[in-house]
Amino acid sequence: MKQPLRPDDAGVIIVGGGHAGVEAALASARLGVPTMLVTGDPDRICTLPCNPSIGGSAKGQLVREIDALGGQMGRIIDRCSVHARFLNESKGPAVRALRAQADKPAYARIAIETLRNQTNLQIVRGLVEALIVSAHEVRGVECADGSRYYARRVVLATGTFLGGKTFRGDVVQREGRFGEPPAIGLARALRDLGFPTKRLKTGTPPRIDRDTVDKNAMQMQAPSAVPLMFSYGSEPCFAGPQLACYLTETNERTHQLVRENLHLSPLYGLDLIEGIGPRYCPSIEDKVIKFAHNPTHQVFIEPEGWDEPTWYVGGFSTSLPAEVQIQMLHTLPGLENVSMLRAGYAVEYDMVPPTELRDTLETHRIRGLYHCGQLNGTSGYEEAAAQGLIAGINAGRAAQGREALRLERSQAYIGVMIDDLVSKGVDEPYRMLTSRAEHRIMLRHDNADARLTPLGREIELVNDVDWASFQHRQGELLAGILAVKSTRIGVQSVGAQQFDGGSTVADGLRRPDLGFADVADAVPQISAEIGGRVEIEIKFEGYVRREQLAIDKAAKSQGIAIPEGFAYEHISALSREAREKLAKQQPRTLGAAGRIPGVTPSDIAVLSLYVQRQPA
Repeated sequence: MKQPLRPDDAGVIIVGGGHAGVEAALASARLGVPTMLVTGDPDRICTLPCNPSIGGSAKGQLVREIDALGGQMGRIIDRCSVHARFLNESKGPAVRALRAQADKPAYARIAIETLRNQTNLQIVRGLVEALIVSAHEVRGVECADGSRYYARRVVLATGTFLGGKTFRGDVVQREGRFGEPPAIGLARALRDLGFPTKRLKTGTPPRIDRDTVDKNAMQMQAPSAVPLMFSYGSEPCFAGPQLACYLTETNERTHQLVRENLHLSPLYGLDLIEGIGPRYCPSIEDKVIKFAHNPTHQVFIEPEGWDEPTWYVGGFSTSLPAEVQIQMLHTLPGLENVSMLRAGYAVEYDMVPPTELRDTLETHRIRGLYHCGQLNGTSGYEEAAAQGLIAGINAGRAAQGREALRLERSQAYIGVMIDDLVSKGVDEPYRMLTSRAEHRIMLRHDNADARLTPLGREIELVNDVDWASFQHRQGELLAGILAVKSTRIGVQSVGAQQFDGGSTVADGLRRPDLGFADVADAVPQISAEIGGRVEIEIKFEGYVRREQLAIDKAAKSQGIAIPEGFAYEHISALSREAREKLAKQQPRTLGAAGRIPGVTPSDIAVLSLYVQRQPA
């Protein structure tokens, strides 16, 4: 007699409670899908295990895009920011980015409260050790205690826990991060299912006692004098007292200590670490050895909260023994008498090459299984959260029988990141950079809502209140642009700039040395906030028009769709490498195929002929 199918416990199961898991769980639940978040310790969700900051160059754009689509990261940091300021302001709006320091306990508390108050979402304590798979389709998860939970869509957001090990000198421990057990069984289970894995490495610096720091010996970095918010839905106000950060630097004594103790380094002398570390956030050992020509390296001293005794030593990641770390700290100006409350350490973990994924973040091998965050080889809270949001949206929409969400490179930094990952793969922890986005003039911090909020509304993730607010903002922006284009400037000169009688306010704003504040008197109906956006739109108008023409032109050829399951192996004119890689990665378009390493322009020319011969 045939056994009846077991009913599903949820429409989507999320494994892991870091930034990726939080965004994935909230997105799925907010789409109306019964969602289960399984995590080892529900009280340690989103604990900011490394740096206490959110945003920064390119990462700030990711946070704004998450918010514009209906995600949560921007709203959480806005409620607990202790220090915020813009980076790259002198380089212009295309690369300007917001960065904020968080009160770490408050950040985790707000994230947990948000999850617990979310309808359609259940949080379960458990360490997932295996996947339940039938006929190449995921059916659920199995925990270390034998518990089984069933769903046809599973999102893995395992962070550094997959096969995690931490290193400090010759002390090696099996843990995903400080004091928490790793997911050993799940790493093995993925390999048993045929997924290849690689080892990557990251690290964290020491934490020091704030009361033992000599602030006067360091350069102070003041926070913004006005509230700066990530979320369009946040009220512009300070979450609490704004705290200063400080800047110091290493010196020859610091570097000498590193060199003298390299034999105690698990990365160099002890040769215990096999994983590749992040290029753009190297350890102090890497800095001293690989950049030996630099006499100093900057070190950032950052508070971890309003009432937290610990300060974070940014740019000083290390896995040397604790007794060496305290000696190194004492060589830094301002830290000569500092007390170290916790030593830094390196963490090594398994990842699955992201070329195993579709651009929806669903795996090729197992239907209904999605990967996001550091499991895909990325580095950083923001990259993880952005992937989690897309994975949660697509898992939820799949559970509802709806089409997946895909973001193009010309739409969002999120689209750039996902295309980079699934097309090119990673050899080291991937970090989002403005230089990776060829259309960064279009993908600015200031216009994330205009780019993505209509899409968030279309997929039903942007609620009525936020949609009404967006429409009001857009109305004000369009009215402001019309006003500056139709209003005469009314004066012969503004500062050193000369104008004729027919010049408009927009003509003034197009000049590089003039800002909205210089011409605001001519258009008093425009607020300072909207005026700043109007200024950017006017200054960038010509560049944006030219960029859009280039995007449209490229889209005509690169946007040609490749049928699903296309038989690359039958095209003998393609190189063997191209056939193998195209068959494995199954790109959706000719443009995506052309970005796969090893697929040449001549391969794309051949493929284009075959694709366009296919019947509609």
